[in-house]
Amino acid sequence: MMQASPCRHPPRLATWLVDLFASAEQAESILGDLAEEFSDIASTSGVLSARRWYWRESAKTIPPLFGASFRSAPWSLGSIVLAGFPLQWLGATLPERVIMAILRAQRPYSNLRYELYLWLINYDIPIACLVKSVLIGCLVAVLGEGREVVATLMFTVVWTAPFVTLVVLAYAHNADREPPFASVFHFFVFR
Repeated sequence: MMQASPCRHPPRLATWLVDLFASAEQAESILGDLAEEFSDIASTSGVLSARRWYWRESAKTIPPLFGASFRSAPWSLGSIVLAGFPLQWLGATLPERVIMAILRAQRPYSNLRYELYLWLINYDIPIACLVKSVLIGCLVAVLGEGREVVATLMFTVVWTAPFVTLVVLAYAHNADREPPFASVFHFFVFR
């Protein structure tokens, strides 16, 4: 029996993405159809053409799967996404308050640990806020069992939409000046 060459399999990342967005019932049939077509194209046109085709088809397949997952239970998914908002608002300043309370208890302005305190203020607060957001995203995903990715992506989009809108409006209002956050970008890139 001849073994298939190692590169004659569909792209694993594309397969994983389709599997991530498809329901358990759909994933097996969709991935089976894609793999069968990939095999046919690979034997006639070559592996590179088949891989390109597989990526295109995967990219076309994911949005309808996302929409179908939302349409299957819009009210429960919407309520799960909305449940994450009070958690974000209640915990918005929690990391900063905890870190600042720790620093105040340790006499932050003593010369012995000044650099440590500056590091905590500059880096730990953003890291703690990121960890808090990730934990809330995980909670939203757990509540959206069976539709974890859809719930988390919807929560992320709905949560960041106002911020993105404000940035675009600020840039449109000050089009003749430097774009917003350009100084932050220059700091990290050209430092």
